Formats: sequence, C-alpha cells, structure tokens
Amino acid sequence: MAEELNDYSGPYKADLTFADFSKEFLLKLMNVWQYAWLHLTECWYNSVRKRFGTTVANECEHEAWINMGSRVNPRYAKVAGIQFNDITDCLKCMQLPLDNAFTSGLFPGQFEIKSPNLAVMTLSDCQSLRFFEDHDPERIGWVCPMEGSIMEKYMVNPKAKARPIKLPPRESKDDIACIWEFYLEE
Repeated sequence: MAEELNDYSGPYKADLTFADFSKEFLLKLMNVWQYAWLHLTECWYNSVRKRFGTTVANECEHEAWINMGSRVNPRYAKVAGIQFNDITDCLKCMQLPLDNAFTSGLFPGQFEIKSPNLAVMTLSDCQSLRFFEDHDPERIGWVCPMEGSIMEKYMVNPKAKARPIKLPPRESKDDIACIWEFYLEE
C-alpha cells in the first residue's frame, strides 16, 4: 500500500482518490469544503436577492434548505447506520452534514440530554449570526427562526421537532447565540 499523502505538494497523480490522503489531510480538506459550502449558500442567496428582492430570496433559501435536508440527510443516516430510537439518534443526523453546527467548531455549543425524547442545545457562538450582525442584520429575524424547520428535516425522523427557547437578536456579541429544544412528538 502506498504511503498516505499529508498534502498534495508532490507530483500530479492522475489516479488520485481520497483514499490516497491521510486522515489529518482529509480533516483539513473537509474544513475547506465546509467553508466553501457555507459561502456558496451566501453567494446563492445574494444573487437571488439582487435579482428578485429579499422576500423571494428568503423564500427560496428556506425551500432550498428544506429540500436539502429531505433529500440528503437520510443518506447520512443510512451510511452511518443510525436507527431512530430516541432524540439522540436524530441529533446524530445533524452532526454529519458539511453545514452542521456541532462537529466543526464553527458553531460551538453544548447539548443537555434531559430524557430519551428531549434535548436542549445551547450555541455559545454562531459564525453565521456574527456575519449577519456585522454585515446583514435584517437577515437575523428571518434566518434564525427559520432554522427550526430546517433542523427538523436534518434530524430525518418526522417525529423530531425543534422549538426555539432563545433566539437573536442578542444584547452583545458575548451573549449566547441561541437555545433550542429538540423533542420527539408522541
């Protein structure tokens, strides 16, 4: 077996596959993919807003994220072998996508599992919120509440629900970003 690449500074490799890279390099690459993914959504949103206005851009953004969660996240659950027995199984599905808020460090926070069917997430910081606060504050009132329906799709299980406990705007950038409750409907 060939030695794993820790970078791609050597010669061009026509038969390159991701299996050629080390885990450390793939993790670095995944961070760049995540950055690109989140910025693609911003570029897409701004293009729609420029051509058709804020209302249409907001509606299209919501529809796009709902469709993404519906179509793609079940694949994460399948490849990861996730069975839906309780709320933590649903939360696992939210940890796997590129735009996840939890495993990347871009959206630091914590979960408190209160029961098999109830969890509370506190995001201590949110890079998206910081961007909106600095560059596009009018989006906060749309994006943050919209996240609930998107997270519900990302949890895959149709019984999984998200309810905001605390949403922005916040009084200072040192305040927590948001608090959400996740639960399974009976």
